[in-house]
Amino acid sequence: MKKKVNLMKRKLIKLAEKTLVISLPNDWVRTQGLTKGDELELSQEDYKLTIIPPQKILPHKTTQLDVNGMSERVLRWNISSLHKKGYDEITIINYNKEQEIIIKELLRDLFIGFIIKEKSSMRIVVGQIAEIDVKEFDTTLRRAFRHLNEMTEDLEIAFREKNPDKLNVQIQHEHTNNKLTNFCERLLNKNLKQKTNGHFWYVITWNLEKIADNHKYIAEYYKDKPIISDEALKLIASLKKYQEGYTKILYDFKIENLVTLSKQKKDLEKQILEQLKKGPKEDVVLLHYLHMMVLQLADFSASIIAIKTEDYQ
Repeated sequence: MKKKVNLMKRKLIKLAEKTLVISLPNDWVRTQGLTKGDELELSQEDYKLTIIPPQKILPHKTTQLDVNGMSERVLRWNISSLHKKGYDEITIINYNKEQEIIIKELLRDLFIGFIIKEKSSMRIVVGQIAEIDVKEFDTTLRRAFRHLNEMTEDLEIAFREKNPDKLNVQIQHEHTNNKLTNFCERLLNKNLKQKTNGHFWYVITWNLEKIADNHKYIAEYYKDKPIISDEALKLIASLKKYQEGYTKILYDFKIENLVTLSKQKKDLEKQILEQLKKGPKEDVVLLHYLHMMVLQLADFSASIIAIKTEDYQ
């Protein structure tokens, strides 16, 4: 397995009596967003010299959205998409009272660091309260994966204790997951060219959000009567272990561990489908969503391999 390197040659240029300089590749300069006066970090190891670009604060983007006559669903789609696309300030015009409630709900449940900055009878200006840095992506994604594991652990506890209140906590958990994953998608869209393998990271983040949705659907269905069989409860525990394997492999990659997870997936899927055939009717909806999660977790594999391995030659 060899690392693919784009080799290029540059001639040394003499500047003043003792200073030698080289030009930087235009494509690299452009994708890093570098301009005159930026400071680059140089790392020297034996005969090699590595150039490291600065982690720059991202540019401020603004836009306007006319919501006159817009339905609730379309309003949610529009504002959410503008947030994900990386806009830092959105001016919403021609809104009504019902739309104002939805806007406030989105700020509360979906957007990290966004507030209403200005409000009049004709417009609402929403925007982030502080500049964000691309370095926040890794930290936020780790939090999102840890939070998903907590969701599954809490789901197991709620069913074991037959506790409706603990099951309903999944709704708030899902809101938190949305906040974290939306923020990650926002960072990637603001700085996709600078983020190595950004499209693969986006797939992972998007998939992570969809997995958490299943917890919400389970909670909504069983909220009045959280009763399942002991066999189904054991399957939640097995799912938790399988899920934690993907969290670990994303940050401590070993191809043999991914092979092990693939075997776990087949075994767990077989157990769930068998329980669907023979288990009591109260298990059916839960097992449907557990099966969905098994398949969605497996979808991490291709993107993780693309990120963690180099080209085979």
